[in-house]
Amino acid sequence: MKKLVSVLACALMVFSLAGCGSSKDSTSGKTVTIAKENDLISMDSTYATDGMSLEMIAATVEGLETVDKDGNVIPALAESYEMSKDGLTYTFKLRDAKWDNDKPVTAADFVYAWKRAVSSSDAEYAYLFTEDGACIKGAADIVAAGTDEEKAKLKDQLGVKAVDDKTLEVTLSKKCEYFLSLMAFPVFFPVNEEFAEAQGDQYAITPDNMLANGPFKMTKHDLKSKVEFKKNEKYWDAANVKVDNFVVNIVPQVSTSAADFESGNCDYTKLNSALVDKYKNDKDKYKNILEGYLWYLQYNIGDGVDTGNKYLANKNIRLALSYAFDRQELANTVLKDGSIAAEGFIPKELSTGPDGKDYRETAPAYYTENAADSVKKAQEYWEKGLQELGVKEITLKLLFEPSDPAKPAAEYLQSQLQKNLPGLTIEMVQQEKNNRIEMQKKRETDITLTRWGPDYADPTTYLNLMLKGNSYNYGDYVSEAYNAKMQDAANAADAKARWTALQEAEKILLDDAAVSPVFQTGGASLINPKVTGIENHTVGVPFIYKNLDKAE
Repeated sequence: MKKLVSVLACALMVFSLAGCGSSKDSTSGKTVTIAKENDLISMDSTYATDGMSLEMIAATVEGLETVDKDGNVIPALAESYEMSKDGLTYTFKLRDAKWDNDKPVTAADFVYAWKRAVSSSDAEYAYLFTEDGACIKGAADIVAAGTDEEKAKLKDQLGVKAVDDKTLEVTLSKKCEYFLSLMAFPVFFPVNEEFAEAQGDQYAITPDNMLANGPFKMTKHDLKSKVEFKKNEKYWDAANVKVDNFVVNIVPQVSTSAADFESGNCDYTKLNSALVDKYKNDKDKYKNILEGYLWYLQYNIGDGVDTGNKYLANKNIRLALSYAFDRQELANTVLKDGSIAAEGFIPKELSTGPDGKDYRETAPAYYTENAADSVKKAQEYWEKGLQELGVKEITLKLLFEPSDPAKPAAEYLQSQLQKNLPGLTIEMVQQEKNNRIEMQKKRETDITLTRWGPDYADPTTYLNLMLKGNSYNYGDYVSEAYNAKMQDAANAADAKARWTALQEAEKILLDDAAVSPVFQTGGASLINPKVTGIENHTVGVPFIYKNLDKAE
């Protein structure tokens, strides 16, 4: 069993034993309480991948950079940096900052954390150090090494160096336009080597064996119930942290968290489609934002013979599935939570091009036909596909999560696909998120309704997912034309040429129907009018809580 699995199992056991008391007993002073549907999985920045865990890590630990309320990259632990003329070397100067055990945060903490991540096969975000991410020199060879022992032998080749306690030097293999944006992502956060090694496999399992250098420190975690944080008085910017306590209630049922909000026991909760109509006219409390998550259909393509699904290996079948449902109806009538129809594999408000315009403003829009024309096109592709396969009927399994917005979206898709594509049967497979991901990894499904949240502000955070060999290319899509176009983007002479190549790559992807974008998530929610500073971000960490405040 992999180390990460055993560590997380231990975490669940310890957290379940740690739960006692109530927030009223353990908190005093100004407190903001929010509701979340899912519990965190890991507080170890090396291994955390889910949005909830990333949010909680970012509440307790800072990296070199962070983002402001508008999503702009701003200094965090790095008070300044210099970039070499060739764009390949960044030199960061660290501010005077401490961990909550009074130990200073040093450049060595970053070196240790980064080498720890790239040399572990259990670190799913290790690829972000390579040319698929930050382009740090030596990272690709380390990540590609077969075993952790082989990785460990190479880790000192990573292009990161502690010049002194307050100076961190990072060397890239090639220029990276979004490098600073990535520095705000948790896998790049520091880890104190002395403390982490002393904790061993228990590191970051309970509040007692984790360290904070950020605005809050965790004080309690009741498994599947509650997470509590207190203001970190050792934080370098503690003077600007306005609340004494930050409490997260884990409430799987949104109807329950909405009732808690109405009774005054909760300051923030998301809403699902069933509750939007009830609250949407309350202008003081109801808010709606566009989030960065893109939901899409991922097909188990493989080679259609020894791997994958033989039906989904057929391009016309995938195109039929892509056009056989009304994205506008799904977003506006079924979800009703501010979600919008997807017009490509790159969501809106992700990043701007060299012309200063949002990517989607200048890229082609897909799936914009009216419902009737879209269905007609789907049926033409469907008939071609059935003829090529020599069959009249197809049965496919659709994997999805039982929570909003996945469940109502999946149910809508089943209805529309079966209605509009004669001979198609969609069998529904409902699994919690962790099980869903494991089934994808094992290729135990045909179609998956899945999502991706952007790690950094660039189209490649999505487009890289479909490269041959990417660990998240669960459908095993392979296109030499696509890979070549992505290489053209990587080697482009200037920003304009790069942007053009990325848009051409997206076109190849969608013309192949390698995936079917469905919708971009909305964020319908209730927020206490007295509370400010709940900052939603379409890129990286979904929510940042440093600037929380609550009027008396």
